[in-house]
Amino acid sequence: MDFGIRDKPALVVGGSKGIGFEVARQLAAEGCRVAVMARTKTDVDTAVARIRADGGTALGIAADVTNPEQIGDAVRTVTDEYGPPLIVIGQARHQHPGDFADIDDLDAYRASFEAYTMSQIHLLRAVLPAMQAAGWGRFVHIGSATAKEPAGKIHHAVANTTRPSTVGLLKTVSDEYAQYGITVNTVAPGWIETDNALTYLRNHAGVATEEDRRQFLLGQGVRAGRMGKPHEIASLITYLCSEPAGYITGAWIEVDGGLHRSAF
Repeated sequence: MDFGIRDKPALVVGGSKGIGFEVARQLAAEGCRVAVMARTKTDVDTAVARIRADGGTALGIAADVTNPEQIGDAVRTVTDEYGPPLIVIGQARHQHPGDFADIDDLDAYRASFEAYTMSQIHLLRAVLPAMQAAGWGRFVHIGSATAKEPAGKIHHAVANTTRPSTVGLLKTVSDEYAQYGITVNTVAPGWIETDNALTYLRNHAGVATEEDRRQFLLGQGVRAGRMGKPHEIASLITYLCSEPAGYITGAWIEVDGGLHRSAF
């Protein structure tokens, strides 16, 4: 299937590892000119080298998505090299575990809002004008299933409070920009086999072996009884960036092995 995005400039935030890297790799395989953005330069360089080794076109940018100046510089770098990014993958990582009674420093909630929601505001403000001028754009946010159905058992009161605000932001933006040929969607992974998730399970839930993970996930309600693979999330994200996906916007799509129980 031809996704119709060959030569499109793409900016993948968090593209050096995990789901982000798989998205960058798949977009490059579709012929996109990909910019991999993450905070750690060595990780960025490694990701770019792997994409280029597979025949893809890629450049690397070491930047922090929570810093609006660095976001602006990153977008200008992509624009100078490839043209303005018309495909943008947004995400942010922030952890402050604990139940509500454990959170004494209320600035933890502000920091989480800055990381999850303000980062996407800064990113959208940097890329939407060029998409609007082009009459075409794709923005996909990698969120979390807990934004819709908070997971109390994993002790994330802060994230459960602030993640839903990002969903409200993106739904609003999708409504306002659909008329310009721009789609804005959220993909909500459940338990995905990334270094970050494996470390969390080991350090905070005492879950280290594959069988331990299976039992833990079944206990959490993951019907598949396993963690998802990063490429299983990336394949959906890549499709949402395609020309054939142009009538999908404002969507919240869970990829969670059956964790979410609502039929709608």
